[in-house]
Amino acid sequence: MKVLIISDIHGSSDQLEVVLNTPFDYDHVILVGDLMYHGPRNPILGDYNPQGVADQLNAITKPITAVRGNCDSEVDQMLLDFKMMQDYSQLVIDNNTIFVTHGHILEPEKDAEGTLANLFISGHTHITFIDEYETQTVMNPGSISMPKGGHPATYAILDDHNIKVLTLNHQVYLQGNY
Repeated sequence: MKVLIISDIHGSSDQLEVVLNTPFDYDHVILVGDLMYHGPRNPILGDYNPQGVADQLNAITKPITAVRGNCDSEVDQMLLDFKMMQDYSQLVIDNNTIFVTHGHILEPEKDAEGTLANLFISGHTHITFIDEYETQTVMNPGSISMPKGGHPATYAILDDHNIKVLTLNHQVYLQGNY
């Protein structure tokens, strides 16, 4: 199964449009939180359009797994046709357990190993990384709207035990396995 992973949209409708039009096929979408609101510490983006982002996400015809970020609220949930208020979600894809959380409550450094998941996905920091250990891979797809740490805006694709973190030009930025 091929999975599209998007984190930290923060209401950026133009960036989301680019990612949803990725040239890579996908069968499932994972949303890693902070979908519509920019957050009180962040600047308002030029393409800030929370209702537009909600409409774009609701138009996705593939299955969606979503978790709540620190900037998401019950009001955001009211605009969406899928559940996104849980702090974490766990799913099995191709016989691998995948644990998804935004990262503001359960953190990769402290909590990943305890999940016993093959792949631990978190967002929150807007800094993309892939760390591979003996039995577990931990990754952050970065942010499509407000990347930090000198990284470009990124999203990820899972395909056949491979992880590709891609820029918004759809070029491979990082890759690893899970």
